[in-house]
Amino acid sequence: MKNFIYILFGLLLGCSSLRDVNYHIYVEDGSTEKAYTLEDLWNHKRNNKRINLNKVKGIEIDIEKFMYNRLTEKEFQVLKECHAVEYIRLIYPNGHLENDYSIELKEAFSGMKDLKEISMKLDSADHIPNLFPEKNKLQNITIEGNFIKEVSVNFSQKSLENLVVNCSTNRFGFSGKDYSELRSLRLNINGKIKELEFSSLKELELLSLITKGKIKELDFSGLNELKRLILITKGKMEEPDVSGLKKLEFFSFHNDEVEYLSNDFFELPNLQTLILKVPKLKMINENISNLSLLKSLVFTSYEITELPESLSNLEHLRQFSINTIGRIISLKPLTTVPKLERLYISGFNLIEIVDEVLLMKKLKFLEFTLRQLVNQDLSPLGPLGKLKEIRFKTIYVERDGDNYIRKDLSDSTKNEILNQLKKVLPEHF
Repeated sequence: MKNFIYILFGLLLGCSSLRDVNYHIYVEDGSTEKAYTLEDLWNHKRNNKRINLNKVKGIEIDIEKFMYNRLTEKEFQVLKECHAVEYIRLIYPNGHLENDYSIELKEAFSGMKDLKEISMKLDSADHIPNLFPEKNKLQNITIEGNFIKEVSVNFSQKSLENLVVNCSTNRFGFSGKDYSELRSLRLNINGKIKELEFSSLKELELLSLITKGKIKELDFSGLNELKRLILITKGKMEEPDVSGLKKLEFFSFHNDEVEYLSNDFFELPNLQTLILKVPKLKMINENISNLSLLKSLVFTSYEITELPESLSNLEHLRQFSINTIGRIISLKPLTTVPKLERLYISGFNLIEIVDEVLLMKKLKFLEFTLRQLVNQDLSPLGPLGKLKEIRFKTIYVERDGDNYIRKDLSDSTKNEILNQLKKVLPEHF
């Protein structure tokens, strides 16, 4: 929807008195192409060009240019006349920030009754300027700043629906603040976090938490409406207690130290997609069968030696992906899964399990790695030609002590295996 709004915005402006001003389209991934800048608008007004500031929907403000141009109250008056602005992007400079113009900008923003989104790029600032007047009805806030040490600014606005913060803080909390309308929260934190609690986010539906530092404890209690959870953490941590997230439909969990998951981890009655990237995990718990609505299971473990028999009870499972490092693992539990259509296997010798794959009556798609087929007779793979689609990967993983290293096959090895596969599976070349 946002793409459409700003594309339309650009088209409308192309027909207006601002047609000689550069504009850009804001897209969802944060990239931009040509923008209305505050300098553009001020120069047009100063030169007495016809301009209707009430038609301006998006503005980019580079604070470093403020410092060079020494903008005055007259220049800020341009902002105060842009009553219809919906999107503001602020770029803060490298180096010491002597004046962040918070007072002037906050005053100008307070008159923008349609302001829905503020995006800040803080190259080296150690704090977040407080530019969030309560009079606005902000729906989206995005903060990027790898040197931010403490998030003390209050983002609390009843209208706020989406909050994105990328920083290195070790202090972040929502306690005692009103986030009654917040639906989506994305945190990418580089610093060490002692604990995070989200109990005040009663209406949150999506939570994405990426931490590069260690985190001791996570408290998801109170997130009764959460439907999507992405949790990517580094180092040792206590198993996150997700058993209370009864409405959760999508769960992606990445951690490089976890070895076991308890029964409670699989008490998610509405879960449909589970992604587990846990290289040191020793086993998949038999209680995975409690995920009765599961449709997609994506699993990475370089320690696993077998699949639980209970996988056969996942009657809605349509996609299964497993990534390991060459251990022979039977896929027998999957042979009776009634709706399995897509199978991704990495680290397997496909020849060793081809008979099991052929027993999967609904299977339409197969992806596998070539590494284990080096110097093998590939003729047993011929019956796989009946599948609608087959793909392969050349990247594989090898253990080096406690580390796992990604490698790629040499071109000569790739060509040798592919030439054999062309003879065995001509339908797929």
